[in-house]
Amino acid sequence: MRIEKVGVSSAAFVFGGIFAVLGAIGGFLEGISAMVGLSFRIGIIQGLGIGLLETIMLIVIYAVVGLIIGLIVGAVCAWAFNHSSRLFGGIEITIKE
Repeated sequence: MRIEKVGVSSAAFVFGGIFAVLGAIGGFLEGISAMVGLSFRIGIIQGLGIGLLETIMLIVIYAVVGLIIGLIVGAVCAWAFNHSSRLFGGIEITIKE
């Protein structure tokens, strides 16, 4: 079997979804880190409150940015693959049943 063409929109959505999930995980980890740091600097209650809001905001912002970047990267990669597969013949894969 040979892959000769990749749907640009489907590749963009897959990349977008992957980047959104990775962005949300990164936002969560960065928010938790900030929450712990704030708790030591300004006090436990205030630090946890501000840190929780920051964590939620970072998760949303990173996920949205990841989705947008993923859509762009996915579309560009699919477009580049489709054009280069004309020159090089695509990718051969072997499937075992």
